[in-house]
Amino acid sequence: MHVLHVLSNHKWSERAEPAVDLALAQQTRGVDVTFVCGSSGLAEEDSVAYHALQRGLELLVLRMRKHLEPFSVLQDRLALRCFLKRHPADIVHTHMPNAHLIAALATRGLASRPLMIRSCYEIDGPEHQWRARLLLARATDGLIVISPQAKQATCARFDFDPTLISVIEPGIALGRFAEHAGENPRAQFGLRQDEFVLGIVSRVREDRRLDVVLEAMRRLKDRLPALRLLLVGRGLIEELIERPAVRMGIGDRIMLAGYCRDDRLVAAYHAMDALAYPMPGTDQSCRTVREAMAAGVPVIASHVGFLPELVQDGVTGKLARLSAEAFAAAIAELATDREKLDRLASASRATARLRFAPELQADRTLAFYRLLLGTHESTTGEESRTEYTVPG
Repeated sequence: MHVLHVLSNHKWSERAEPAVDLALAQQTRGVDVTFVCGSSGLAEEDSVAYHALQRGLELLVLRMRKHLEPFSVLQDRLALRCFLKRHPADIVHTHMPNAHLIAALATRGLASRPLMIRSCYEIDGPEHQWRARLLLARATDGLIVISPQAKQATCARFDFDPTLISVIEPGIALGRFAEHAGENPRAQFGLRQDEFVLGIVSRVREDRRLDVVLEAMRRLKDRLPALRLLLVGRGLIEELIERPAVRMGIGDRIMLAGYCRDDRLVAAYHAMDALAYPMPGTDQSCRTVREAMAAGVPVIASHVGFLPELVQDGVTGKLARLSAEAFAAAIAELATDREKLDRLASASRATARLRFAPELQADRTLAFYRLLLGTHESTTGEESRTEYTVPG
């Protein structure tokens, strides 16, 4: 089986990493994989091409813009079509809206047309725009979504056949986050072993509601003098973190780690006792939460979006109302009960192993491909589809 993964982006981002991880996991299962992404003038560490090559994927680099640019779309359509004529694919798996459009145009009219699969990472399914409506109606043989909610929303909004939708959670590289080797992770960030370290891994923006966590810290500053906040990320740090923290009298309780990647990001997770995650960002699949769980870090989250699907209240973390009062109560509960914290940490690791293994995602995705391929080959005259239930 030859699978062509198509990503309309050049930047290593929340959309690129799960697509590369899936392609790599399928390759380890013996699948012939080619990964298509955009060209970039970015530093190597910020480009999709660099990370895909480092991981051992065969790469086709085109323009592949994130947003709709007609001239770029036409160029990519021609280049991708030429590639597919030389290297026919069984499956074209797209990971962003513009990638879906380019691939649909490139495969139109091919003598041997591959099946078109789209992965959607939004909690409510594909965006409600003309492009999605057209592509789902005319150029989608199968759709992969992250939750039952996304499946229901897609069927209702687009009148899409539910038998062509599979709910498959994105995987993460569990081994990378499960263990940390080397220097004491807390020492890397100026933290002590006797402190309770609450972590945030986030782009610092107003819509991430980090103000809720700061106010919770303020409420607990006298009750929990060993409470510290480790912030991993970049953005409006001075405006939304540093100045408010000084006004609240908790400026000395906050450690700014900056943007972390690779081993330093793993070290940051292993320096934390718990992760605070008040609101999802552009990555509605909440990869940060899954990474934290793989590292054995319980998560304190709100009842928003995909978070209740990931965090089991009282088992792998705490679900709280999006308020400083509720977050403060959850933080205090974990900071004052080490036995409970350890239980949540162990359950988080176990849940991550059961749900987020990239091999599991690859196996379920390949099973979906095979079912669609078998249905497609056996269909004559008017199309008929059979019910598909993801194994496991």
